Amino acid sequence: MTTIGEFRHRLTLRAADEIEDGAGGVTRTWEPLGDIWAAIEPLSFDDAVVSDKRLGRLTHRVTLRYRTDITLTHRFVLGARVFCIRAVRDPDERARLLECLVEEERA
Repeated sequence: MTTIGEFRHRLTLRAADEIEDGAGGVTRTWEPLGDIWAAIEPLSFDDAVVSDKRLGRLTHRVTLRYRTDITLTHRFVLGARVFCIRAVRDPDERARLLECLVEEERA
């Protein structure tokens, strides 16, 4: 069970804003929606090769107060760290807390 004292990380919730570039593609920027206090728990570390480049991949569990507006299209930012949301769930189905499984990629 997560206690209120564990919500010590102030994350910025961001949403993608896509603008057509005129050549059939889009330019994506990330607009801040607000700050959220959350608990972050590291879960695993792995590595992957993407475009002939080895990347470290970390997964975390981010726990925050329940909200209905967070989806897999959002991300959390903590300083220079970026956490992409991979899964969202209400752990006890009582609309008190929200758990997000996130992935942080590092070069």
